[in-house]
Amino acid sequence: MSITIPDPWLMLLVFVVFIITMFLLNTWLFKPLIGFMDERENSLRKDMESAVSDDNEVKEIQEKIRSVFADAKAQASRIIEDAIDSAKADYDARMEKKTSEIQAKLESFRADLESQKYQVRQELLADMAGFESALKSKIQQI
Repeated sequence: MSITIPDPWLMLLVFVVFIITMFLLNTWLFKPLIGFMDERENSLRKDMESAVSDDNEVKEIQEKIRSVFADAKAQASRIIEDAIDSAKADYDARMEKKTSEIQAKLESFRADLESQKYQVRQELLADMAGFESALKSKIQQI
């Protein structure tokens, strides 16, 4: 077996074709592909930052919502408490008014009763002579 040395011109031609092929692949394939991959990576990074930013905004909005609900709950509690206090005050005022009206009617009734008692006593004392004579006649009949 003999080893033959290839033709140097052929080796040079293969080397030149290889260099041209690498240059063309680099120009038409590798650079655009690497550029596309860099753009994709930048796009993903921006999307990730946007997602984190949106997540932070959502957390802030949720905190604001919690704050608004807490304020609304406190305000509703104050309104209910004020309404209860107002209703109690109105109830107390009405009860006081009715109590004083009933007390006045009771005083009037007692005064009227006292005057009727006095009138009945006067009538009985005036008719006492008639009662005594009727009683004596009944006793005599027995």
